[in-house]
Parts: sequence; C-alpha cells; structure tokens
Amino acid sequence: MEKNKILVYGASGYMGQLFLEQLENRDWDLVLAARNDFQSNYPVRVFSLEDKSRIAAHLQDVKLVINLAGPFKNTNKPLVEACIQNGAHYIDIAGEVPEMEAVYAYDAQAQNARVMLMPGAGFGVAPTDIVANLAKQKLPDATRLTLAYVTNGGASRGTLKTVLADIHKEGTILENGIYRKAMPAFKSFAFLNNNKLEQLVYNPWRADLFTAKISTGIPNIETYANFPPFIVKMMQGKLLWLRDFMLKRLIPFLPVGPSEKQIQKGSTICYAEVTNPEGEKKSASIYGPEAYRFTAQILMAIAGKINEGNYQSGFQTPNLYGIELLQGIPGVKIAQ
Repeated sequence: MEKNKILVYGASGYMGQLFLEQLENRDWDLVLAARNDFQSNYPVRVFSLEDKSRIAAHLQDVKLVINLAGPFKNTNKPLVEACIQNGAHYIDIAGEVPEMEAVYAYDAQAQNARVMLMPGAGFGVAPTDIVANLAKQKLPDATRLTLAYVTNGGASRGTLKTVLADIHKEGTILENGIYRKAMPAFKSFAFLNNNKLEQLVYNPWRADLFTAKISTGIPNIETYANFPPFIVKMMQGKLLWLRDFMLKRLIPFLPVGPSEKQIQKGSTICYAEVTNPEGEKKSASIYGPEAYRFTAQILMAIAGKINEGNYQSGFQTPNLYGIELLQGIPGVKIAQ
C-alpha cells in the first residue's frame, strides 16, 4: 500500500482549523481525524486512541501523523506506537518536559523503523530550541543557558485548562546535567527588548529544558515566561480559589481560542542568553507572529520538510532544521 497521506489528528479543534488555514495551494494528500465525527471538505477518519489495532488500521497508508489533540500526555503514546508500527513519522505541538521524555523513550524503536519523532513542532518549542542554538554558536564554550519567551495575545480554552489545572505543580531545572525539582515562579528574570525591560518568572514545565539540552549540550538551563500578575500568584500557591472558580465557572464559557483580531495584533519573542565559565555572555532573539498562528506556520514548515523526504530517523528536536525553518515565515525577525 502506498504511504503518501498526511493525517492530522485533533483536526476538528481550534489549532486544527488554524493549521488548515495555512495550507494554501499545497498539493498534499491530507486526511483529517478526531475522536468524534465532524464535517470537512477533506476526507475524515473517526477513531479514539483506546484501541491500538484500530489506530494502526487507520495509519496503514499514512506517511506523517500531526497530533494536535491535547493533553499530549494522554495522546502521544498510542499515536507514536502506531506510527512506529506502520512506518509513519510523528510530530505534535506538546510543550512540557514529561511529554518530551515520553516520546524520547521511543527513540531507538523509531530509528529501527526509520521514522522521525518530533514533539514540540510548534511555537512552544521550535523557536526557543532554534534560538538556543543560535546563542550557543556565538559562545561555543557556554555552560549556562537562559531561555525566555514573551507572548502578546489571547489563550485558547484548552491551553487555559491545562495550565490552570497544574498551575502550582513542581517542575524541573537543569543543573550540571541533572534535572532537579523546581517550583513555578520561584525566581525571576528580565531582559531588555527594544529599550523595554521584559519581566518574567521561572517556568519549570518548559519542554526547552529537555530539547535544548539535546540541541546545545549545555548542562545548566533555566526557562522563563511572562504571565499576568494574578497567574504568578497562583503559580506561587496563592489565589487558588480563583483558579478553581475559573476552571469550573469561567473557562467553559470562553471562546475556543483567540479571535482573528487578537491573532493579528499578537506577537511573540523568544530570547536566549548563554554564559561561559569566565562570565562572558552572548544572546540571540527571534521575533515572531502571534503564538497560535506561529504554531500553525511552524507545523506547516516542518510537515513540508518531512513530506519532501527531509528528515532524520529517531527522536529529533526542531533545531534539526535550523534557523532556515523560520526564515520563510511572515513576520519572523532574527536578532543575533
């Protein structure tokens, strides 16, 4: 059976629709899939992820699976296993350390099957992974890496539910090559952006802690992000009554994602700063469009590479494609 189809799982959701908007005139043999039936101009396949044999049956003619169905801690494993079984490549837009670790566990199997696994193929990982390597190239003997991102724009309902549910959950920090426990917002960081001081707090869940270690080899990594002040308090274990109220009473009534106006006005910054043992510092920045649109555009670029046969077997980070991956995306600016 010829394997030429690209299957998008979770295509009926908000991110799926943004991805489809980026297709333009690409001549891809696209199939959309989800747990429940939905209407589309593309062929649709409906299957849950509980039955392994059923998943595998739907992937027999598939070259690449794009997983947009979060929470990815629940969906990545069955899809990755089915991809390896069927010789299909796998990408998703996961953004937390455990989600990267879960896929990395299949590295050897993916190499044997000659398929690529690339979680974090969206804004959540790709630009920070790439900017980390840009900074490292400027200071090859760097032993410390600080990664930070700033987003301006709205958040999807799914993102809010995921973030708020685990808002006070401990994460990690990389120290001397070892992952240690770290609490959210336990420290802060600031960097100068066009004469404006960006204030951020520690984000211990960031997948960059895992991917950047692979991409740069730097043994000490910290990750920071911007959050509204009331969210920072929740991260520190305060105002959790407000968190519970938002989860139960507010979020179900919010729009599924940012409006077109919010997307048009939104923007992102990914910043990397490296330090060597002598205290010398170098930095690099990537400026991009609104985070959800940026994710769709990055997904499109990576899927295009794989569709052309440009991939490497096994677990890979987005830095595999380097800065060239982002340079063709409208609104992207590189500051080195």
